[in-house]
Amino acid sequence: MKLLDETDALSEIRDLLRQTDSARLAVAFWGKGAIERLGLDRLGLTADILCNLDSGACNPAELRRIRALPGITLKSHPSLHAKVYWTPQGAVIGSSNASANGLALEGDAAGGWREANVRLDGTAMLDDIVTWFDTLFAQGNAILDEDLERAEQIWKTRAKMAPTGTRLVDDLVTAFTNAPAHPVWRQIKLAYWMDGLPEEDEAWLEAERSDGHLASGISAYGQWNDRIAPQDWVIDFDVSGTAPRYDGIWRALPEEASRPSLRLVYKAKQIRFPALGRLTLARADAAALAAIAPGVLAAHSDDGGRNALIDLATALGLIAAARTVPSEKGFTKAMEQIYDDAVAIGYRPSTFRRMLAEHGGVETARRLIRGAATSGFEALWEKKRLDLSVEALMLKPGWRVLFRPEELAMARKRLRDVGYAPEE
Repeated sequence: MKLLDETDALSEIRDLLRQTDSARLAVAFWGKGAIERLGLDRLGLTADILCNLDSGACNPAELRRIRALPGITLKSHPSLHAKVYWTPQGAVIGSSNASANGLALEGDAAGGWREANVRLDGTAMLDDIVTWFDTLFAQGNAILDEDLERAEQIWKTRAKMAPTGTRLVDDLVTAFTNAPAHPVWRQIKLAYWMDGLPEEDEAWLEAERSDGHLASGISAYGQWNDRIAPQDWVIDFDVSGTAPRYDGIWRALPEEASRPSLRLVYKAKQIRFPALGRLTLARADAAALAAIAPGVLAAHSDDGGRNALIDLATALGLIAAARTVPSEKGFTKAMEQIYDDAVAIGYRPSTFRRMLAEHGGVETARRLIRGAATSGFEALWEKKRLDLSVEALMLKPGWRVLFRPEELAMARKRLRDVGYAPEE
């Protein structure tokens, strides 16, 4: 007997199944990719498998695939919670399901779960497992097409409520970062809009509010009715003014509007999910999301750059990309650093320092790269420290985008002419 964590358990079970022609698996929950991870599609393998389809924690698509395998007999037991992998050579019993919350078979959504299992041997123990399994298997039900169809909706609903395996937080961006593959994020959209509703739609809304058919705070989106689903959450940015403006969180009503072109929404203070609790968008994150509006409209608008709807993953990806784009201010700081480093080795380029103060880093580099090599370049060459030259700094991968191709070519040629290999 030995203790196995979630990773060792998977390896042990695969080895057992690889070495046998028959198996009995009483495993409550099954997820995507279980067949390949466990090797159940191996020719010559016969297995009786008992799951718990009625729990809503089995992926119906995977069960369809398992049921179609030759040599596999699949049944369901509505009260099964066990995780037992048996072969004549040994067995593994513990907490690891063949699913996202067990053997890490649902990809990124499974990250973080910690499991405990034991490997068992011995004829008496293995015989006891067979007796226990055969009793339950006889009580199980064959899984029919209609059973899988009923389970499909339960599976989708349960996936949205599944815990993430990470610590709960109340910050939206942190929650996403902790569990980016969780299906609830599909319900969050970010709207960047320049055009309001057409006059006729605004008039309809006003009439519905006046008649009491809609509450006074109800508003609507008109251009994305096919992309914002009932009960989705929308993080809203008005880009019609001189600067993008965060306009809060809105939630789509569960029912459709009588005017088919509109998706009715109401304002909310927080985003709420059963699996994650109440989530708030921090002020700094709202500002960062507003700042990417030009890029969003340029890359994701389908109406000439006036309006765009994107998902949360795309928005946060754009923020991350924007933060890694080199800036002229950052290059100036890097130029100031090579000045300090040059002083530290006994060379004080005072003219270089004055140029930095007057023109900034990028323009200083452009001025110095024109014409013949400067006395500063020669001084650094003599000290064998051309790594502190402006030319070498320009050619570093992080700064190249700030310069024209011909400027980079000049810097590269100057360094190579003296036998120095620039960073590529």
